Amino acid sequence: MNENVKKPNIAAIIMKRELSSYFSSPIAYIVICMNIIILSLAFFKGLFLGYNFFLYKSADLRILFLFQSILLTLFIPIITMRLFSEEKRTGSMETLMTLPLTEMNVVLGKTLAAFVTSLIVIAPSLFIPILISFCGKLDFNQIIAGYLGLILLSALFSTIGVFASSITKHQIVSLFISLPACAVLMSIYVPFSIPKSVPHFIDEFFKFLSTYEHFTSISHGIVDTRDILYFVCLTVFFFCLTVVTQQKERS
Repeated sequence: MNENVKKPNIAAIIMKRELSSYFSSPIAYIVICMNIIILSLAFFKGLFLGYNFFLYKSADLRILFLFQSILLTLFIPIITMRLFSEEKRTGSMETLMTLPLTEMNVVLGKTLAAFVTSLIVIAPSLFIPILISFCGKLDFNQIIAGYLGLILLSALFSTIGVFASSITKHQIVSLFISLPACAVLMSIYVPFSIPKSVPHFIDEFFKFLSTYEHFTSISHGIVDTRDILYFVCLTVFFFCLTVVTQQKERS
């Protein structure tokens, strides 16, 4: 046997399989369209939070990244809810795990598929800064940092969604686990709602846990190593948790 024959990348094969499944059904296209429509209405017409671009006429895109992060909190759980749940419900997961592959391969492939799909969902929003550039001078450092924040947020929420899908056979249950989890991480710290009587170290603890705080810090153009590490550590944690869950189920 020729030892130089390149072995197939199992994770890449699974990723391509899942991506093909996404884009052979309407769900991916619906999410992409809904995201850009709601994002555009929110940013330009003040759909929520009372912001209206035509009222303020500002080239500051921080509010755009805030709106997009809120939408990802909803759409990524929708994207990920079927990844493991559907296969467990149909029994194809048992067949998949009898093949010569590891739990790491399966989880990595499915997580990458969810992550790539979330990036495709975000991609049309790039047209908004292009349009705004005709109205005023843009801060390109802020735009790069904002999209870096969205990429890190997508990776984290993808691993949370995949984990939720891996512990249940029902897509809706998976959605009802991952959606609140992402929402809680985003809203766990709201400065103006914290009573002044709360000890400072508790305030700082919840501030540290808040995904929103770390994301907004990056999206405002302040790329701090601590914020990057926060996203990397939590993403790795949920990824490893999913791998361990699958290993226990297989054994």
